[in-house]
Amino acid sequence: MRKCILILYFLLGSLAIYAQNNIYSLTQLPLDNLSAFNAPPNNWQIVGKVKGSFNDPNLQTVAGTGILANLFSKDIQYKPEANIFTNFSHGDMYLELDFMLPQGSNSGIYFQSRYEIQLFDSWNTKKLEIKDCGSIYERWDDKRPEGKKGFDGRTARVNASFAPAIWQHLEILFQAPKFDANGNKITNAKFTKVVLNGVTIHENVVLSGATRAAVANDEKSLAPLMIQGDHGQVFFKNIKYALLGDLNVKIKDLEYEYYETKERDFNKITEKQLIRKGKVEAFDYRLADLQDKLSLKFTCKIEVPTTDNYTFTLMLTGNCNFKIDNKELIPFDKSWTWFYGAPLIVHIPLSAGTHDLSMQFSKQDGWAPIGLAIFVQKPNSKPFALHTIGSFLEKPQSGLIESKIQGEPEILRSFLQFDNQKKTHCVSVGDPKEIHYSYDLKQASLLQVWKGKFLNMNEMWFERGEPQIAQPLGATIQIFGKTPLIFVNNLSDDLPDSLDAKALIYKGYILNEKHYPTFRYELENISFTDDLFPNQDGKGLARVLKISSLPSAKKVIFRLAEGGAIQEISKNLYAINDQQYFLQVHENQDFNLLIKQQNGKQFLIAEGQGTEIKYAIIW
Repeated sequence: MRKCILILYFLLGSLAIYAQNNIYSLTQLPLDNLSAFNAPPNNWQIVGKVKGSFNDPNLQTVAGTGILANLFSKDIQYKPEANIFTNFSHGDMYLELDFMLPQGSNSGIYFQSRYEIQLFDSWNTKKLEIKDCGSIYERWDDKRPEGKKGFDGRTARVNASFAPAIWQHLEILFQAPKFDANGNKITNAKFTKVVLNGVTIHENVVLSGATRAAVANDEKSLAPLMIQGDHGQVFFKNIKYALLGDLNVKIKDLEYEYYETKERDFNKITEKQLIRKGKVEAFDYRLADLQDKLSLKFTCKIEVPTTDNYTFTLMLTGNCNFKIDNKELIPFDKSWTWFYGAPLIVHIPLSAGTHDLSMQFSKQDGWAPIGLAIFVQKPNSKPFALHTIGSFLEKPQSGLIESKIQGEPEILRSFLQFDNQKKTHCVSVGDPKEIHYSYDLKQASLLQVWKGKFLNMNEMWFERGEPQIAQPLGATIQIFGKTPLIFVNNLSDDLPDSLDAKALIYKGYILNEKHYPTFRYELENISFTDDLFPNQDGKGLARVLKISSLPSAKKVIFRLAEGGAIQEISKNLYAINDQQYFLQVHENQDFNLLIKQQNGKQFLIAEGQGTEIKYAIIW
């Protein structure tokens, strides 16, 4: 029997990309009222906005819709009736959502009301425990010896948490337990993948039973999602899910033809080059004797169970021609790919029943591995493999190539992927305090910040290092990535997105006494410097911008932040882009802080007669 191989993440890189490619048809949980929940207790409400600081143990709410709020109070502490349950029940499931916690708070998401992913304020925690954010909480047995009552929990691989009062993103693929006809469990539940703030923190963790504080210790095929409400204040928005099912596609009358040929063009392949043909049960590249200079052709009928939109994903090396019901979906002259590169993906509506399928590929490149994999799925189904297991080539593991910090700041040049663009003139600076940043030298702009480990240099240093892209090893916060210093005639002038090289001249960097780089620039004949380093408490990144003199006829504007919404939380403390991160401006400076509106966005700017401004980014 052929096995259906689940390769969601190998194919497309991450859960987020997978969902965005419409292979999941996501249902958004309505949050204009509480009708999506079963008899919700009074501590749960729908609100329109949450605001507060990273130092606040309780956050404030504003009336409206779109956010599920647990307005926790001490009188419901440790009372399970404060938990909330969805109206729907689920088995296998994909879930993604945004959540926010105040300082010191605690909650959890229980799949099938039984298996908990912990939510906790783990900001800047160095050594993770089972209570920390993203951990799979432990099971509990009072009959076990002291110190061993809790068991089978799993801490998150790394601390990918942001500060309190910041929205965090969670993505989870869950596999429910399976039972035979007599109700006996034959497969354990499993967290296939858990991604917190873009960082994978769990993969393929098998669950032997219900975790502590579950609604019950028995296990079910279907049960509601539960959110813990009796431990602390917590907020949710953008809750989306897909209930996943198996897909059973039947292959009939599969025949193959094997050719040994140097021709890429299928139309030029002749019968003289045919080596053999026959019938098989599944697609398999191993029907070929050679590793290249070959062509394999398959024809069959496939039977799909329902009328729906189907997705076919092909992985191979060489050129491919793919047809269904004689409709050419992949023409050979536009299809060259290789097995470990981007897969060939086609979408087609199919009616329930039998359809003709033909596929031919030609491999002429000896440097690349030969392999063949074909998956079919419909929205919210698991991929169904039309190939044998042996025909699928696992990607060779090159291993993590980590750039480690050796006692003083590390400075690395690289390309960076930022805002769907490949930026070429970038530097990343890592610090022993595990507060790191990336910087665009062409625009004097801060691109991203993160904590924890520094960089994965695999795509720069492994083999040819062709992409030349460095990848942060922590949960990143993207900063707006634009030039911070601007000279304008009037405050009402629009702020430019970027400055050209003739206006903004990069003059290199020097190292200060602590070995942090000071970036140097010239703008309209005025010199300025940009210093970035961990702030005093090690919870954020400090920045000092300094100009040599004031222009005689123009106003100086320091552009500090940009976002969809910027809000002043307290004096000199701002929440940026709807609580994505905080910006704290140093007091006693000769500037006015203003929130400027432009093209549907808000900008935090500083203007005045000062020549130096200091602020910190906190996340």
